[in-house]
Amino acid sequence: MNVTYYFKNLEATDALKSYAQEKLEKVKSRLHHIEGIDVRFALERQNQIFEVTIHADARVFHLKKIDKDLYAAIDNAIAALNKQIDRYHKKIDEKSAPLPEDVIPKVESVEINPEEIMVYDAPAKPMDDVEAILQLKANRYRFFMYHKSTQERYSAAVVRPDGKYSIISPLGEPGNYQETVVRLKGNDLEKVSISLYPMAQLSVAEAVDKLLENHLEFLIFVNEDSKKMNILFRDKRGSLIIQRPAQ
Repeated sequence: MNVTYYFKNLEATDALKSYAQEKLEKVKSRLHHIEGIDVRFALERQNQIFEVTIHADARVFHLKKIDKDLYAAIDNAIAALNKQIDRYHKKIDEKSAPLPEDVIPKVESVEINPEEIMVYDAPAKPMDDVEAILQLKANRYRFFMYHKSTQERYSAAVVRPDGKYSIISPLGEPGNYQETVVRLKGNDLEKVSISLYPMAQLSVAEAVDKLLENHLEFLIFVNEDSKKMNILFRDKRGSLIIQRPAQ
């Protein structure tokens, strides 16, 4: 099990790592395919914070607990994590977790559980910018992540409020992106402007906080763990979903 530890305003001790590792070992057997686990310890304003993010079974399980005692925070997080996995298994058993109907539906006023995040891969089939925008129009999406035929990495096409489209594409080194604003004329694109696109590099937890705190429909960001572009959004039920490049 690949576990990555981060410490903020705290000394990195083997005792904390061992305690967290022991607790997480009990979780491991409850999930089938674990891609990686991020564990964060922090001290903020006298509060001890334990945060765990598990990428497994095409989902992200995320827990954050705060306590005066860091070991108590770990225990509380693991207990909540097990309840979260129980709910996940129940959904699988009942076969009541269908794929979202729309890539980015209209967001209604619904209760959101930031601890449960589903993960879906973007289409692996290479396509050009025109085809991606035609997909936007045909399906009435607000965004569309696609494997750009001229590049190995993924791009995103986004509908702008002014009726134009933004093509957000990788530029040079991983983590650098540019935005090309275009108009669609028939089956051709007319470039309007090109500029750097300041895409934040965030952990999944940070992306969730930013999306919810700013009441965003979706958030395009560079995943701190994979170093790849991800899109976080909410479906009609308010569930949080991450779309990422196909593995």
